[in-house]
Amino acid sequence: MSAKLIVDTSALLHNLRVIKTLAEKSGVKLSVVTKGLAGHEALVKLLTEHGADSIGESRIQTLMKWDGLPAEKWLIRSPLISETDETARFADVSLVSERAVLEKLSAAAVRQGRAHKAIVMLELGELREGCMPEELLTLCKACLALPGLELHGIGAHLSSLNEIVPDDRNMETLVSAACETEKTLGVALPLISGGSSSAVKMLAEGRLPARINHLRIGEAILLGNIVCYDEPYKDARTDAFTLSAEIIEVKEKPSLPWGERAPGAALFACDRGQKDCGMRKRALIAIGKQDVPSQYLLPLDPALEILGDTSDCLAADVTDCNTTYKPGDIVSFRLRYNGLVSAMASNFIEKVLTSS
Repeated sequence: MSAKLIVDTSALLHNLRVIKTLAEKSGVKLSVVTKGLAGHEALVKLLTEHGADSIGESRIQTLMKWDGLPAEKWLIRSPLISETDETARFADVSLVSERAVLEKLSAAAVRQGRAHKAIVMLELGELREGCMPEELLTLCKACLALPGLELHGIGAHLSSLNEIVPDDRNMETLVSAACETEKTLGVALPLISGGSSSAVKMLAEGRLPARINHLRIGEAILLGNIVCYDEPYKDARTDAFTLSAEIIEVKEKPSLPWGERAPGAALFACDRGQKDCGMRKRALIAIGKQDVPSQYLLPLDPALEILGDTSDCLAADVTDCNTTYKPGDIVSFRLRYNGLVSAMASNFIEKVLTSS
C-alpha cells in the first residue's frame, strides 16, 4: 500500500470557521494561505466555497491554476522580476519590498489594462522580504506614482525564517509606520497586514493593535496550530491531516550500528553519545525524506520513537509500544507544517478526502 494522507474536510472547515469568527470579532480580514495544500484543487475550492474569500499562495504558477476561482488572490512571496507579467495577470495583490519589482509590475499592469494592488513590506526583524524603515516612504511614494498600481497597505513577515514572534513592540512599530506613511503622504491605507498564524495568539488575547486589520493565516487553519508557540489554538482541531504508511520490517536488532562509520555520518537518536540501549525491536516504515522528512512527523502511537530516515524509509523503535507491530501493519502520524507541505507535494503519497 502506498502512503496515504487522509484529509478530514470537516476538521479543516471547522478550523476555517473558528479562525474566521475570531478575526471578524476584531474587524480583521483574512487571507487564507493555501500554499500548504500544494495546489490541491478540490481542497482549495472547498475552502473558497465555505468562506475563504481571499487566498494566499507563494508561487504564481499555483495562482495561474485558480484564474476562475471566486476569491481575491494574494501572492505572498515577493514577485520575481521574471514573473511580473504573470503576477499582474493572475494575482490581485502582491507583497513587494523592491522598487524594481514595483516598476516591472506597473509596466505589466499598464500593458494588460489592469490595476494591481501592492502591499509594501516592512522589515521587523524576521529578515525575510521587507524594506528597512528609512525606505518605506520612498517605496510607498513610488507605488502611488506608478501607473497601474494601487498602494493597498503595508505589512510584515514574521515567524517563518527566524521565528520572530509578533509582540506588542513590533506590532506597534508596524502601526506607527503606517500612521506616519498616511500622514506624510496624505493617504489612507486600506490594509495593515500584521503577519501569519503566529499572530493568532495576540488576536485571541485581545492584544493585537486595532489598526492591524489583516492577517495571512495558513497553519492555524490547516493544522489548528499557532506558529512558533507550537501549541494548538484552543477551539481548533489538530486532526485534519493524518499520514499513514506501511511497515516493511520488524526485527530485534542492536541499538548501535557496527562497522566503520563514514566521517561526519549522522547518528540515529538513540545512538547519540554512543549510548548502548541493548537489543531493541525496530520497525522500518515505508515513508522517507523524499516524502516527508522525519523531523516533521508526530507518531500517533506515543510509545513509537522515530530513530531516523533514509530517502525512502523510516526507522522506528517500537519496543515499548502496546501494539505488537508486524510487517504489513499501518502506522499513522500527524504532521508539522513543513511536513504537510512535503506530503501534499509528494507524488508518492495518495491523498484521500474524508468527512467525520
